[in-house]
Amino acid sequence: MFSIKIITLLTVFCLIKPNGAGVIKRSLFSDDIQKEFEQHIQLETETFLNNIFRSQINYFNKVKLSLPANCKRINDIETYIYKLETAIEEKNVEKKDNIYLETFQSMGRTPLLLNKESDTGMSDEEYQKVLEDNDLNDFMKNFLVEVAVYFWKMAKASGKAVETSIDDYLENIKKRNNLY
Repeated sequence: MFSIKIITLLTVFCLIKPNGAGVIKRSLFSDDIQKEFEQHIQLETETFLNNIFRSQINYFNKVKLSLPANCKRINDIETYIYKLETAIEEKNVEKKDNIYLETFQSMGRTPLLLNKESDTGMSDEEYQKVLEDNDLNDFMKNFLVEVAVYFWKMAKASGKAVETSIDDYLENIKKRNNLY
C-alpha cells in the first residue's frame, strides 16, 4: 500500500545519470546516501502506519462502546482492532504494510463505516449518529493530515537525498578539476 520500494525506485530513477547514448550509466546516489535515505523512509513509514493504526483503534473502540452489546458489528470491530494491533507489533515495515492491506481487503466484506442493519441492529440514521457522535469527522480529518504529513516527509527526504547527491557529485567534479 505505502511501499518503500516505490518511493525508493522513483527517487533513484530521478537520480540516474544517462550517458551520451541515453543508456543509464550509474546512479548518483552513493551507498551511504542510499542507506541513509532508505533508513529514513523506513522509519517514517513505520511511524506513519503505526499512527494511522492507533487512530483507527481508538476510533473503533469508541464506536464499539456505543453499539448494542449483542450486535455482530462488535465482533467485526474486535477482529479489525486485533489485526491492527498485530500490525503495530510487527517490526518489518513490508510485513506491517501487507498485514494492513490484507486486513483492509478482508474488511471490505463488512465495511465498518457502513451500516448493515443485520450487523448493527440499528437503522442507517442511528448508526450514522453513533459514528458522528464518536468524532467521525475528526477521525477522517486526522487521517488525511497523517497522509499529507507522510508524503511531505517523503518529499523532504527525497529532496535531501537529491541535494546531498548533487553536492557530492559537484564536489567530486571540483576535486577532479583541481587534479589537472
